[in-house]
Amino acid sequence: MGFHIRLTGESPKAAKFAGVNPKRLVVYCLGFSGALAGLAGMFEVSGPSGQISIDFNVGYGFTAIIVAFLGRLHPIGILLAGLLMALTYIGGEIAQSSLGLPSAAIQAFQGMLLFFLLALDMLTNFKLKLASAGSHP
Repeated sequence: MGFHIRLTGESPKAAKFAGVNPKRLVVYCLGFSGALAGLAGMFEVSGPSGQISIDFNVGYGFTAIIVAFLGRLHPIGILLAGLLMALTYIGGEIAQSSLGLPSAAIQAFQGMLLFFLLALDMLTNFKLKLASAGSHP
């Protein structure tokens, strides 16, 4: 199943040629990931407080983007990136209580982490070429 999903993601035409139904597989993946997200939401709501608060899901989408990019969309990498982000949240809460830092400082750190990771990718994947003022490319 994993091979079929990867094949469909990389080339739907090749998947169709190999006998995989790409449309059905995409619907399956959407449903399965939605079920997992619902399960995670259920655990979050029924977690420590046992009730829904107004701000129980603030910032999860932004954090998920950072985790996916930091983990390079690899399952083990995402697990390690999730642990790193959990450490920033826990460390940020401790810093808030002991040092009196505002909550925006932790979000700024996570934003800088994503920004510098994107910059690193751009600088390693693209070659910068400096041209003199008199020459035309």
